[in-house]
Amino acid sequence: MSYLEQVQTKLQEEVPLIRHIGLQLVSWDGHSVTAQAPLAPNLNTHGTAFGGSLYCVAAMTGWSLVHLSLVAAGYQPSVWVVKGEVAYKAPVRGSIQASATIAEADRQHLLDRYQAKGRTKVDIEVVVMEGEQVAMTMAAQFAAMAQDP
Repeated sequence: MSYLEQVQTKLQEEVPLIRHIGLQLVSWDGHSVTAQAPLAPNLNTHGTAFGGSLYCVAAMTGWSLVHLSLVAAGYQPSVWVVKGEVAYKAPVRGSIQASATIAEADRQHLLDRYQAKGRTKVDIEVVVMEGEQVAMTMAAQFAAMAQDP
């Protein structure tokens, strides 16, 4: 089972909301994660994606990036969102598409700090797209620490 499949399974088993909104991790290349969720279970009264669903998809995309970065380095982290600030720029009328990327220097700092202290924080930007247009951005900080074995 790939790291991406492991994290997808973890999310579906441990976060019931993930199953409800239909979040799927689509890709991970070591520096970027892409996730998507269908529109139907995430509709608002206007027939577009509910803001809370957009927030959740963005938060879990960033969370997955941090978690995958640490798991791929051989760690078993506990990761959580410390804070997240969003800007809604356009309605989403189709499936929710989110992506997050960590620069190599930031990834290395994340790993170095985690190895040295058993905990770390990192800032991640997540982008939700509507076609070719940015629909929402999230500037979030995530924290991670070693889990008890």
